[in-house]
Amino acid sequence: MPSSNLIKLWEETLVPVQDAAGHLYISYERCKSISSLVGYSENELIELEAYTRRFARLCDLITQKLLKTIERLDSETPGTVRDRINNSEKKGIVPSAETLLEIRDVRNTIAHDYEGESFAAIISFAVSNTPVLLTITELAKEYCIKFK
Repeated sequence: MPSSNLIKLWEETLVPVQDAAGHLYISYERCKSISSLVGYSENELIELEAYTRRFARLCDLITQKLLKTIERLDSETPGTVRDRINNSEKKGIVPSAETLLEIRDVRNTIAHDYEGESFAAIISFAVSNTPVLLTITELAKEYCIKFK
């Protein structure tokens, strides 16, 4: 059974993840209908850029905080991000390790796409994969109920 410090860590990890998931969902709802357009207006660009930042942020929180905290709750030795994702798939938290690894790669593109060359492709990818990130958030929460 995890210590009360680890349970507190879980609670402190979950709140920002759930907040980020909520913000991402709002952007997703606003942006999914404009994602396939070309020649975005300035307001659409503002919405889409906020959306991709929120997508990248939730990806980071999941892979760098949430799954790492779950490893600690399960008394596992921390591994690489890939190990963490693969183990989370085995636990039923991550529906597809390969998909989450791909999301992480696109997150890196979002962070470093200074030219905006692949913006439309990134938006399309984010729209297709936002439900995956939201699902992981919920599955992680359900997984950790046993630690309460």
